[in-house]
Amino acid sequence: MVPVSGHEYSLLLLSSIRKRRYQKWNILQTRHIPGDMLFVVTQGNGHLCIDKQAFQIYPRQSYFLTQGMSIEVMSESELIEFYIMIIKRVTISKRKGGWSLSNEGASPSLLQTGRIQLKNAKQMLEVVEQLYEESRKKWVDDTDLQLKFQSLIHCIVHDQSDQGEKEEASKGIDQSIGYMLKHFRHKIKLETLSDIAGLTPTSYSRSFKKTKRMSPVEYLNHIRIDSSKQLLQQQEFSIKDVSTSVGFGNEFYFSRTFKNTVGISPTMYVKRRQLKIAVASCFRYKDCLHSLGVDAPFEMNGYRHLELGVEENKRLIQVQLTELRKYRPDLIIADYRHLPFYEQLKQISPTVIINFTMDWRINYMRIAELVGREEEARQNCSQLELRVKYARNLLTQTIGNRTVSIIRLYSGKIRVQGLVDHPLSNLLYSELGLKPGSCVPLNERTKEFALGSLPPFETDYLFIYKHPIQSEETDIFSGVLKGTSWNAMKAVRNNQTRMIPNWISMSWAPIGQNQIIDDLLQWKA
Repeated sequence: MVPVSGHEYSLLLLSSIRKRRYQKWNILQTRHIPGDMLFVVTQGNGHLCIDKQAFQIYPRQSYFLTQGMSIEVMSESELIEFYIMIIKRVTISKRKGGWSLSNEGASPSLLQTGRIQLKNAKQMLEVVEQLYEESRKKWVDDTDLQLKFQSLIHCIVHDQSDQGEKEEASKGIDQSIGYMLKHFRHKIKLETLSDIAGLTPTSYSRSFKKTKRMSPVEYLNHIRIDSSKQLLQQQEFSIKDVSTSVGFGNEFYFSRTFKNTVGISPTMYVKRRQLKIAVASCFRYKDCLHSLGVDAPFEMNGYRHLELGVEENKRLIQVQLTELRKYRPDLIIADYRHLPFYEQLKQISPTVIINFTMDWRINYMRIAELVGREEEARQNCSQLELRVKYARNLLTQTIGNRTVSIIRLYSGKIRVQGLVDHPLSNLLYSELGLKPGSCVPLNERTKEFALGSLPPFETDYLFIYKHPIQSEETDIFSGVLKGTSWNAMKAVRNNQTRMIPNWISMSWAPIGQNQIIDDLLQWKA
């Protein structure tokens, strides 16, 4: 508790803790903070503007925001991930020999608004992560949870960093970005920005590009493009009106810049909810669209089947391209594995290639933006988060600390699913909290073994996916699964093995993630 005056004390209580993300170049409309909150960044880079004052965002950075503040967040990386701790501020008073609690007129705490400079930011983040994990198992008013939160506040108050501010050039760049965000609708000269930063135009451009990996003009254009997205959704504005409103002097330059940045033209962006979509993907883009309420009846999959020859794979690709051409889509959404076919695809229809990332949510939100279903995507992610929390509690009760492993059989190999760097691994071992078997590689995505060379390992539960292969290999796999080391495995001895559908592929879409959770819960029911 923080003394206020006399027998009054200010107390900060944890109301809720959430984990959130902002996608790349996602500029929010100015929003007012509805209540006090602690904002802790876990990954990503960008800028946070608090009441038009710009601060650079980087991992392990913390902010204390109070009710009524206005903020904007802009991500310069694929995403910014952070924790939000909603805080309830109360005053405890001692009067007439008794104590009373009041939510009204609670005095400010020792936490200063804005950025919090800490000496031990890494330690603070670890505590926040522990709080978040425990909040998924307990109610927020749990005494232990609140005590840990009070300990966190105490550490913040006594761990304020006395380090100096960043270099003057870096501070000046942040100030110039704040100016961009406030005045992007007007013409902005490079000389104006360099004066704000306290540098010559040449030094400013060089320092800006070194810090942000793009020129000041490119950065300003990103701000303008993201602001234009909001206006394009309002029918009363023409493309020319939007171009002028966000600071582009030329409508054609605006359209070209918009397409280079977003992937589709402003005209297509306006009509994106009515577009006829096709996908070229190995990562379940069709399932992603289906979850968003978009009908995508045609899907091309250019994955090279290892059991087929080169010529047969080429023939299958040409058949799919022919069918895609007959379908005549308005837009093709493709993943990075279809880059070799990009020239052929764009001759059929405008094609957007989604950048590769192991975070399926980034791809999902990017797809949602292209088809105008951002709100549906956010709702689906929130619902899945609640589902995961519910399933984690049930699986903790039924499985406890017993171990789970996933193996995949294909093309003469056995592949063991690792603990990291894949949507399935993240779902099973991080979000659902399952424990890995002794064979599961802790710092690798997968580990492969030749048939017959899988070393002995222990796991309580074993899930097996057998890739569709030629029939003559089936007997080989059956033989492998009947060897001495196999029969000695705990999961086999206890009859705790199960053949599963392709969870590896399914985990790239919310529909698949929900199905995996269903399979786990039904198996343990």
